[in-house]
Amino acid sequence: RPLKGLDNRQVIQIACGDHHSMALTHDGQLLVWGENSHGQLGLEKDHPGSPSAQHVQSLSGIPLAQISAGGDHSFGLSLSGVVFGWGKNSAGHTVEPLFYKPYIKDFD
Repeated sequence: RPLKGLDNRQVIQIACGDHHSMALTHDGQLLVWGENSHGQLGLEKDHPGSPSAQHVQSLSGIPLAQISAGGDHSFGLSLSGVVFGWGKNSAGHTVEPLFYKPYIKDFD
């Protein structure tokens, strides 16, 4: 059955973590669904998650070229080459211990 929130959207990439999923549309928008217990959806801290696709508001106006998901974390690469990361950071991959909103990942 079709996933609510992805109706009539041209999806070019899907990424999945342990309990969350993301879809990247042809126009660079990111939609997320599933659990948000560790901020892996990039939604507000108190957002419990969603069974239907939701826009990541903090990335509005930033078109993405590629997405990636791990167990409880997520990454997005913008068309301009900026990497954003959010979610659980038990292995040091997102810099901060727990990040609920996408932030710029520095590789220096």
